[in-house]
Amino acid sequence: MNNKLLLGLSLPLMASSLLFAEDAKSDGPTFAVSGSVEFEANTHYKQVDPRGDIDNNGQDSKWFHDYSSTFDLLFQVKFNDKWSAEAAISADGDNTAPGFAYDGAFIQYQLNNNIAIKAGDFTYSEGAFRYYDYDDPGDAAAGMMERSIRGIEVDAYGFVIGAGFGADDDDCSADSAGGCTTYDVHAAYELAIGEHTIRPYVNYKSYQTENANSLRAGVTANLVFGKVANVQLVYGLYSDALSEDSPKMSHAFTVEPEVSLGKLTIKGTAYYALLDDDDPTPVDAPEYMFAYVEPIFAITDQLSLGVQGEYHTMTLDDDADLQQVFVGPKAYYSPVEKLSMEAYFHACVPLGDDYGDSDDVYFGAGAYVGFTF
Repeated sequence: MNNKLLLGLSLPLMASSLLFAEDAKSDGPTFAVSGSVEFEANTHYKQVDPRGDIDNNGQDSKWFHDYSSTFDLLFQVKFNDKWSAEAAISADGDNTAPGFAYDGAFIQYQLNNNIAIKAGDFTYSEGAFRYYDYDDPGDAAAGMMERSIRGIEVDAYGFVIGAGFGADDDDCSADSAGGCTTYDVHAAYELAIGEHTIRPYVNYKSYQTENANSLRAGVTANLVFGKVANVQLVYGLYSDALSEDSPKMSHAFTVEPEVSLGKLTIKGTAYYALLDDDDPTPVDAPEYMFAYVEPIFAITDQLSLGVQGEYHTMTLDDDADLQQVFVGPKAYYSPVEKLSMEAYFHACVPLGDDYGDSDDVYFGAGAYVGFTF
């Protein structure tokens, strides 16, 4: 495994340096390594969560634990002012010791200050949630979850256009109409208007068989109102089997404001998805509606305390009666730059009639540590 990983990392970099040695104008390449680490532990006293098919609420005096760990490592090589390359590996999983995987590599030619051409592996996501529990675009997104290709990308004057062979895990899933062969295109444009940015995007995946394709499109707007307020607005469109009547197109709308008033910061998220009752295209969130608000008060420059209030439908079926409310305190501590720690406690209240005998209040607590280098 280690030999294969080292070989996968070294081949793209060796090939690029051999092919383009004649363009070198410096004494030699420069090399940099950066990364991030996150790990957390959570515990629940009883739990009922339809999003994860969990129902332990009926068990008496029972604590349940879960863990997650992430380690991202990025290698960057700059050969000269024109040529550079990147390669990445990561470990990410719901346990304390996930295995490392090769995340891909690419080479880049910087034509000028406004145009860059890349070849290799690319992962695209759009409209990542600010909401803490869904903020990993590999798991959920207000716009589009991660989709990966191996191909060519051109960045020019705010435009990003990538095309190539699909490299997502779902390309080989049992229910994929085309098996493991897809051809993908991703395009986006980031328009800056003062401090505001507006980013429309479109992603098309073809499985190379009749009516087997997937479209994701939308727009993300980040609006900044001085130092007092900012808001992220996301619209996402989801459609599979474009020329067919089934499944039906889906739409999702997200508003995520943040207001800063001295030592007081207020964050929030409101999400709503329009889904056909019988045959929707899946959206990239595990429920059709939720709302979150959190006022956070800065005690010192390092320590802040917040109170989280959340309302969740807990399902993509708007006919199901599975609502829940989460409420509780959260602490944030950053003793030094690039190191952060968090801890929370929640009381979770099932409200829907569909819970039956599993409608007792349950409790959750957890801690998180993250750092970058």
